[in-house]
Amino acid sequence: MLSPSRALRIAREMPLLALEDAVRRVGFERFQDAELDPLVTETQRAVLADAADLTMSCRELLERWMQLRWAAHGRHSVTVPNALALAVRGMELHGYTCNDVTVPELTLHVSVPLVAGITLPDASGRDWPVTDMLIASEGNGRQWRVLLEAPGDAPQRQTIAAVRIDWPSGVSVDEAVDRHAREAAPGVDWRGAWRWILGVVLARQSSQTQA
Repeated sequence: MLSPSRALRIAREMPLLALEDAVRRVGFERFQDAELDPLVTETQRAVLADAADLTMSCRELLERWMQLRWAAHGRHSVTVPNALALAVRGMELHGYTCNDVTVPELTLHVSVPLVAGITLPDASGRDWPVTDMLIASEGNGRQWRVLLEAPGDAPQRQTIAAVRIDWPSGVSVDEAVDRHAREAAPGVDWRGAWRWILGVVLARQSSQTQA
């Protein structure tokens, strides 16, 4: 007989399997197309017990979608050197517009060094350093979904934050970040995190242009 915890793990895996089926049909252009696919939503309703399980499932769907998208479109990765990671921590974003910030890859994996100083709190409020992030660009680059990952003190205690930010054409980067910070979940220094992320992206764009 299955234990309750084992039964919950199996139930939470079923929407992920439904998502994999959905992306084979609808593709990877937008996460929402897969997330709202009838097979996915019907599976969630059938196997998940309450709103908390549904919230967790939605985050897991985004995590799986981004991982699948990264694997399907080239497995692009970049490792940020310590010197650059330190340099962009205090970068000012004044003068940049959303049009200036682009990620040419559909999904980009970024290895985050400890000196970046980006952290995520776990359920008890303890902060853990972010070591990896996935950036998925949607809507011709006008929206990004970003997955931040911080390992905890055990393999099953990884802390993850998944967010979406809009980059409206012509709007200043500062204004876009301000909008996001007002709407984002508390507990994370999102302005500091976005300053670092955008600093790395802009430095990467500059180096690619010079090359």
